[in-house]
Amino acid sequence: MSSQAGRLKKLIQANEVLASIESLMDLLPQLLRLAQDVTGAEASSILLYDKEKDVLTFSLAMNDVVGEDKMRHLKYGFELPMGQGIAGWVAENRKPLNVTDAQNDERFSKAADERTGFKTRCILCIPIIHKDQLLGVVQVLNSIAKECFEDEDRELLESFGHLAGVALVRSELMLQRLDQQKLETQLEAASRIQKQFSPKQPEFDDGNIVWGSSVPAQFVGGDLYDFISNSDGSWYIYVADVSGKGLPAALIMSALWTRIRAEALREKSPGEMLKAVNAGAWEFMNGELFATMVLLRYDPSSGECEYAVAGHPAPLIVDNGVVTELERPFGLPVGIMDEGEFGTTKFTIEKGQSLIIVTDGVDEARAGNGEFFGEKRLVETLKNAGHPPLGEKLLTAVARWRGETPSNDDTTVVEIYRP
Repeated sequence: MSSQAGRLKKLIQANEVLASIESLMDLLPQLLRLAQDVTGAEASSILLYDKEKDVLTFSLAMNDVVGEDKMRHLKYGFELPMGQGIAGWVAENRKPLNVTDAQNDERFSKAADERTGFKTRCILCIPIIHKDQLLGVVQVLNSIAKECFEDEDRELLESFGHLAGVALVRSELMLQRLDQQKLETQLEAASRIQKQFSPKQPEFDDGNIVWGSSVPAQFVGGDLYDFISNSDGSWYIYVADVSGKGLPAALIMSALWTRIRAEALREKSPGEMLKAVNAGAWEFMNGELFATMVLLRYDPSSGECEYAVAGHPAPLIVDNGVVTELERPFGLPVGIMDEGEFGTTKFTIEKGQSLIIVTDGVDEARAGNGEFFGEKRLVETLKNAGHPPLGEKLLTAVARWRGETPSNDDTTVVEIYRP
């Protein structure tokens, strides 16, 4: 077999090897070993391009002459500006460079030779480019079989460079995929944890139904609802909507849940409770985020309700197909200011009526054409929903309206039905 045929065979073998490697840590040593084998060189090194900094980063070197001990004296990981040195010139010009007399080339740095005792005679350096994107450079030093590298070596190393480019991109994509899988695993865990915040539906002997459901737009969300029993038989029932969505909103949501639970132990009126919750929320929101809320105290035996609102859409009463928006006492969203006053209003849920509280993810749900579900459609859905309970039917209508369109906001509905 001729020398040319043997090296072509090595190039084919390199293709097979690089196609099987997924880890960048495993890939770089293989790249250098294959580069040396393909060109018949004594040493090699690879520098990867950092696009953000616009520099080459010296990633790995291999030398069969001086051995690993002396190679450790070299400082790897340093940054090489574009245009500097042999490698910098190749990266900047995106052209291969065959230096037949390295010691007399003004671009060549002798620092590495001085530290290792290795004498560089010649260098062949080529850019690693994939789809017009510079990925780095690979260089081989000192031809073993001849005085310096020839055009044939350059052509082989260029072919190898194309393979290396594909392998580097593939390795990077695999790393991104693994990172994405890790993130999804963490978000799934966060979603399972957040579901623990969802309360169990209270059970009442007299047929009262208190029901709620929240569907996050992403793995986790910023909507929150809860049912908290009081010593006198009444219940705190609230719905909150933290600004934003995703993980940041979920973190604020969990802090808000804790604060509300703590304040609920004091069994204050809804207005006084929102005032205390707002003071605590200011400590971790500082006006940068906020949450709207409806908080009410409900007596299942009598249907009496006292409620306060913090910038949230007003509750709705549904009575035999008639939908009425309740009065919305003044109150800013919690977390906007360090102090705030929240008015309270009293009313009674009569038998056969449902009280509905929603977050804006309901009326602002978008269909595929961008049209909102809207308040009018919300009201019409409740009018035509038939016999209570109605909340689940409303969520179903919103999901049907959205269709395959990804949700643009968390969607929450809470209902109190008094038979």
